Amino acid sequence: MTEMIGKRELNKARKRAEIVRIATLLFLEHGYAATTMSAIADTLGGSKATLWAHFSSKEELFSAVIDMHIAMFSRDIEEVLTGQTFSPAALRRACIRFLDCLLNVNSALLYRLVVSEGGRFPEIKEMFYERGPVKMRAAFTGFFSTRFEADEAARLTQFIVSTVSGYRTDLLLRPTKATKAQHEAFIDNLIAHIAFPPEKEAPAD
Repeated sequence: MTEMIGKRELNKARKRAEIVRIATLLFLEHGYAATTMSAIADTLGGSKATLWAHFSSKEELFSAVIDMHIAMFSRDIEEVLTGQTFSPAALRRACIRFLDCLLNVNSALLYRLVVSEGGRFPEIKEMFYERGPVKMRAAFTGFFSTRFEADEAARLTQFIVSTVSGYRTDLLLRPTKATKAQHEAFIDNLIAHIAFPPEKEAPAD
């Protein structure tokens, strides 16, 4: 009996993952407004009841799409931040990985979707912000907090995340593609121009 339940749950998880995969393709290709639950069900095939059994609304499904994307994004960023003590070299590695993740094809498409349709559908903008940028800022703040006071860690996080994100936006608008060497030169220039605050003093014995 336990084996049957385990197999049932595994099949359910696989079906849910397939739904999210198909929904991701349709959302990124057609946008949030133009993608309907019926279109997703038709592409999925089978009974429409299957789709509704997993997701009760388009908003809930879009939330799952964001969560899947952010989970992969977060793993890449946290890999170079978690357990790391601040140093300019560690920051450089983190910034390069952050930029690489921002320029990932699906990341860029999802960002464009949220920006273009967030005005008409503020719920998707809020959903994306809370699940994405807020988590990224928390990871960077934790990294900076290993060396600096809380207010300085927050200040550095805002500066780094905003600057790298702004560079990504500039790249998306350019008619020609920048090279990896140009990306790294930008990060090096950014770090070289940061006036890092004094280190925290070690507590007295």
